Amino acid sequence: MPNISEQKIIVVCDFSEPMKDVILHGVRMAGILKKELCLLAIRKDKGQKSHIQEKIMQTKRNLMSSLPNMQISSLLLQSSLRENMNKLAGEYNAVLVVLPQTYLKLGLKAFRESNIAFLFVKGSSPDFLGYKNVLVPVDYRKASKENALWASYLGRFNQSIIHLVYAKETDSEQLSKLKQNLIFIKKFLSSLNIKHQFIPAESNSWGIFSETLTKASEWDGDVMIFAGSTNISLIDLLIGLPEEKIIKKAGDLPILIINPLKDICILCD
Repeated sequence: MPNISEQKIIVVCDFSEPMKDVILHGVRMAGILKKELCLLAIRKDKGQKSHIQEKIMQTKRNLMSSLPNMQISSLLLQSSLRENMNKLAGEYNAVLVVLPQTYLKLGLKAFRESNIAFLFVKGSSPDFLGYKNVLVPVDYRKASKENALWASYLGRFNQSIIHLVYAKETDSEQLSKLKQNLIFIKKFLSSLNIKHQFIPAESNSWGIFSETLTKASEWDGDVMIFAGSTNISLIDLLIGLPEEKIIKKAGDLPILIINPLKDICILCD
């Protein structure tokens, strides 16, 4: 198992205008979780190597000057984010990838290959840098338990309050699964002494994510955590997955998603 100092928060650096906001959120998460901040740049051909290497190193030097107590590294990989996901998890011990909403299409392609959580961000408003009010939609899927795991990290290391917005189910089988999730989550968070509250929703498991996003401001939500799609068809890929639609509508609200089709990376502490 990797040492705590080896685990990394990966910040995708494409040197576009939103990159400064991504770095800001990455620094915040690295500070909360006490992990190394790693600046990642992707090059598509050898001709870009020296140019991108200099830019990423300059960004690293600037950050190290401003944040002398934070462990900061940089990484230059070839090809695409998607093709490097196994390497990031296996060789570089990444536990979270932070990237801009503008990287959504390419980011979700990589996410589907990933057992690392992805955090999509936009803007640098202080209202969305606290990560103090964590919104977690709870549906009947088993993946809801894994959402609670990631939320617990913020509860433990940032003293955040976890707002669990649970679906309204009428189907007996789905209701039974939902109740099991709620019992597990309550027991789990209570065992860690993490502040949390359960909020009944009006939507079923299919609409719970949209409802949570719509009402986020009512609970002062500053991050939303949920699992991506479990059953993905060709039609979904053509018209867009539910997580893509949520992230597009999120505005400045950071969205952290986990892949329910993979064994999620666990943080060491």
